[in-house]
Amino acid sequence: MNQALGYDFNTVEFAVRDGIPYAIDFCNPAPDADKTSVGEENFAWIVEHAAKLVIDKAKEYTPGKSNISWGTFVKDSIR
Repeated sequence: MNQALGYDFNTVEFAVRDGIPYAIDFCNPAPDADKTSVGEENFAWIVEHAAKLVIDKAKEYTPGKSNISWGTFVKDSIR
């Protein structure tokens, strides 16, 4: 889902009805990551991995090149 949307960071909420899972909230490129919302352990994971993501993106940056990660949904739509 994140690859299709082009998101590097996202949250996804699911609901289950009659045994079938439905993604109900999945477009959160700036998701709620507050410690009170996600809990201490998940907050620590988010901080660690968000920091790693930012460092990796900074290292991969190429001047003069589009450094935006367009999702497959957008890429497939313009072909």
